[in-house]
Amino acid sequence: MANDITIKGVQAPKGAKMTKGNSWRLVATKGKKRVFAGTLLQTINIGGKRLAIFSVPK
Repeated sequence: MANDITIKGVQAPKGAKMTKGNSWRLVATKGKKRVFAGTLLQTINIGGKRLAIFSVPK
């Protein structure tokens, strides 16, 4: 999955820190072309997985 994610054309490093705050753009990688402006509220590490909680406007 990390190999599929690019940031401005550069592959995302595995385990990169996700900074809290706004200015995140959540983009659908398959299906319809959808982009949401989001705010990262919190990240939770569970085992080898990282769960990110975002808030998006209606």
